[in-house]
Amino acid sequence: MNMLLPRLLLCLAVCSLSAMPACADTTVRSLSKVRGAIKTADARAAFDREMSGAPAPDGFGQQLPDGFTKDFLVLQLAPGRDPNRVVLAGAKPWPQRPGMYVGVVCLAASPGHTGTAQRYPVGDCAGFDEGRDNEIWFGVFERGADSVPRLVARTDAPVAVPTDWSTAGSIDVPPTIDSGDGKGAVVGLPQNWQRFDLAPYLLRDGDYAFGVRAGWFESYAGGGASFEALYLFHIEGKSLRVVFAQPMMFNQTLAGEWHKDGTRSHDVSEGSNSLVVLSGVTGGFHDLQLRERGGKSRQTFQWSEKMKFYEAQ
Repeated sequence: MNMLLPRLLLCLAVCSLSAMPACADTTVRSLSKVRGAIKTADARAAFDREMSGAPAPDGFGQQLPDGFTKDFLVLQLAPGRDPNRVVLAGAKPWPQRPGMYVGVVCLAASPGHTGTAQRYPVGDCAGFDEGRDNEIWFGVFERGADSVPRLVARTDAPVAVPTDWSTAGSIDVPPTIDSGDGKGAVVGLPQNWQRFDLAPYLLRDGDYAFGVRAGWFESYAGGGASFEALYLFHIEGKSLRVVFAQPMMFNQTLAGEWHKDGTRSHDVSEGSNSLVVLSGVTGGFHDLQLRERGGKSRQTFQWSEKMKFYEAQ
């Protein structure tokens, strides 16, 4: 029998789970060579997080800046919620807005669900997966002359905005995301919220959004896959609103045939986007464009005043 056939059948079987499949870009002889075969920085970082076992970076700023405490963040960002439900609370300086901070609170569905997090501190916030359905709230603070942080804006409710995979381009769809919303869109809520993304996302002159990375992970019998999306949050009065939610990266590794020396081939697939702020303006907001890293795919998004959200063109 042709030894390539089992790997081909495995690839077809797994790819059939995804609405936008991409089989192996590269095949390497052993697991130790997988990282070297991954071309994009975002995909390598995802592989490292899943495979290294090293402590994750403090992506949400749980080493709180002076003046911030867990109880303070819960009171400000999730008023009326039980502080005993806190799984994660964090704050970080916002580089584009000197003197301002972005903050987050992750709350378990009930106080009884916080036990594991209290024994084993977590670096991210579980989202909509396996009935956990944690709440996540975000906000922006500024320090006055007295150096005391004061709330500027916060999300009006726990964030529950899905990522739209309909225009994902080269980014595969997580198999756990269903076929869509019945209107042609392929959408899904994150399995987890991973970290702040504080790149300079300039939406209007002097008016920045900040980013949050959300993710999904799929475990296979012979490998796994990571998926990542970018959420942009924009201040509107005293409210903090999600204005953009799009896929940014996927990385998939599938184990293949065994070799006599005990190593095993692995099929590696990946895709990664970058977000570019364009000079063009629609409704007073800069147009945005997702560009495939190492490829030709482009997708432009323009501001919709009616939806208060960036929509694909």
